[in-house]
Amino acid sequence: MQKILFHTFTFLLSKLSLSSIHSIGKNFGRLYFSLSKKNFNLLKENMINSGIFPESDIDFAMQQTIKELGKGILETFFIWGLNQKAALKLIHKVYGKNAVEKAEKSGKGIIFLAPHLGCFEINSIFYGENKPITVMYRKARKLWMSDLMIKGRKKGYVELALADTSGLKKVLIALKKGQAVGILPDQVADKGNGEYVNFFGKPAYTMLLANKLIEKTEAQIFMAYGERLKDGKGFNIHIEEINKRNIKTPLDLNKQVESFIKKNPTQYYWSYDRYKTVISK
Repeated sequence: MQKILFHTFTFLLSKLSLSSIHSIGKNFGRLYFSLSKKNFNLLKENMINSGIFPESDIDFAMQQTIKELGKGILETFFIWGLNQKAALKLIHKVYGKNAVEKAEKSGKGIIFLAPHLGCFEINSIFYGENKPITVMYRKARKLWMSDLMIKGRKKGYVELALADTSGLKKVLIALKKGQAVGILPDQVADKGNGEYVNFFGKPAYTMLLANKLIEKTEAQIFMAYGERLKDGKGFNIHIEEINKRNIKTPLDLNKQVESFIKKNPTQYYWSYDRYKTVISK
């Protein structure tokens, strides 16, 4: 029953305009965080800890972030329900496209690092329009949600790879073919697959996967995020090349993610429990 309801919900959302989705999303965000004290407190704690927001501006920044999070939640289901052509129409501008095209010609593969910033769903849809990209993902807790997520993300030449041994093999094969892969670099690593290093000055269990791929392959590295434009006007995709020398360790990885978050901090998922305790094997 839940599967049917959410598939119907996603289908109905896809029939609305993005501006309507964002308008509803703002109110959804306010309602959600007013009802969930735990998530509200986590959001506030993470934002204050980041040091990005002056104390005098924190309340306003939190309200802006809450609205952006509400938009982000609804737009995810909205985009999952769209076909590829409709999703691509949401993209307004792409910055850094020339550098990516140059990297493609090298034939050494590309690693896209896309943090929980803005609309991260739109990045792979853009790249997967004409070129294959393998995106790593983690199964949702509910099987019906995983089914919906997989169906919603596999548009164009987008392939998915589970964040496990089989998925890692799939990613390595893609890179050896000179193709692109996508990774969420600020996702809390599974037990035994990370280490505690600072993220905005506080220890966070950070993945080793990205650095291992960078070390073992000749792939070129890019950080990417989908900037959510005002009034539902779509998204601008920002892509920046990262020199391998600047991303040798998990701490380096976190510093690069921090730098990108600072470009548009109220569109970051500050309610994500980045600092939860993970006991290594």
